[in-house]
Amino acid sequence: MKKILCFFVLIAGLYACSSVKPYTLPESEALVTAHRRVAILPFQVRFSEDYKKMMREGKTPWEEQERRAGIDLQRSAFESLAKRANKKRLSITVQDYLTTNRTLEQSGIPYSQLMVMEKSRIASLLGVDAVIFGSSDVEFNISRGFMGNNGINTRLELFDASAGQKVWGVSDREYIRNRFDSPQDLARRTVSDLIGALPYKSGPKGG
Repeated sequence: MKKILCFFVLIAGLYACSSVKPYTLPESEALVTAHRRVAILPFQVRFSEDYKKMMREGKTPWEEQERRAGIDLQRSAFESLAKRANKKRLSITVQDYLTTNRTLEQSGIPYSQLMVMEKSRIASLLGVDAVIFGSSDVEFNISRGFMGNNGINTRLELFDASAGQKVWGVSDREYIRNRFDSPQDLARRTVSDLIGALPYKSGPKGG
């Protein structure tokens, strides 16, 4: 009888955990519901020192490789969210990532500065209700082979322009299991999963 009781307690606990929404403010849900236009920023990508030693720098400096990887993930996130918004008829319009990057460039904000700026301030600058910002850390130590902590750790955060703060955030990790698991593929899969977790619901779209 005790085993059966423990089983139902465990199931109830798992259900409760799965229903918790990762909001960061008491008013987060109301703020998110009011969003009509959102933009996705270039991601911050960081390669671990062990990964750099294994891969070697090549002709393209690591800083530039990280910047390019960040824009690649931004594009993947935009495509995933735009597809989801259309399929699920979400209440938001997703600003094209090329428009976002062009506006940032015209405003004189380089990638390096973008990484440290207040994201809610950037949302106001872009003229959107919120921005989505992601960060992805690539970790690989050849001594571990394909075991241990080798993989990609990615975090997705949502910043509200009116509140001037982060209102939501989740993270996920994909592990490298074999030599065919490239960091790019792992990161894109993770980003797709995290985009699916965004707290937007069906409803009338904004302009």
